Amino acid sequence: MKIWTPNQSLQNGRFIIQKVLGSGGFGITYSILEQRTGKLFVLKTLNHLQQIRKDFSERQVKFVQEMTRLARCAHPHIVKFEDVIQEDGLWGMLMEYIDGVDLKTYVDEGGQLSEDEALLYINQIGQALECVHQQGFLHRDIKPHNILLRRGKQEAVLIDFGLARQFSTGEKSISMTSDGTEGYAPIEQYRRKGNFGAYTDVYGLAATRFIQTQFTVFVNASHYFLCFHFSSQSLSAYLLIIFCTNPNN
Repeated sequence: MKIWTPNQSLQNGRFIIQKVLGSGGFGITYSILEQRTGKLFVLKTLNHLQQIRKDFSERQVKFVQEMTRLARCAHPHIVKFEDVIQEDGLWGMLMEYIDGVDLKTYVDEGGQLSEDEALLYINQIGQALECVHQQGFLHRDIKPHNILLRRGKQEAVLIDFGLARQFSTGEKSISMTSDGTEGYAPIEQYRRKGNFGAYTDVYGLAATRFIQTQFTVFVNASHYFLCFHFSSQSLSAYLLIIFCTNPNN
């Protein structure tokens, strides 16, 4: 098992790891410095929990596939893929470093957004998702934690394509195993196996729009409750449609 650590040199001294940015169930991300240019990047690889699994090699293959998916989705509101590196038997995905905070932190620290500001960010991520879907993929984990806001700019950027799956844009739905984040995933993602489509990401986008203003959400695999209050009746009606548990509606 190999764990990269701060101050470690990578790629024959080309990069120096600065710090760990975050670690989830699958991956770990670092900020790294390119010594020649002084430019910061983000480096993502599989964490130690994945390395000790018997199917680690298979998971590395899936991780490389994630890099390929991201490389195909070039858009101003999607994190930019830079390069692939391999070090100590580990594959790493090099991405642009975004100076800013995720939407969840932004709302927690600054309070609920105005409807105009929230709609601006959601429209930007909607454009990003259109690009993703045109490339034949579903993101499947749209949530405030996976949306970064550039510091000093009103620009939102979609990150974390770890759950993305291929999907033919000509199909209305496709059967996949469940994943996603409770509270932001549509009802089909709580089933062991469900039918997914572009509407899956649209629901996550609506749930993200929801958290930016006033909301209460309670969701589990068998129960589904929503309660929200907006000054705009048209927006409330719109969200009722988007949050419909039947994708056909």
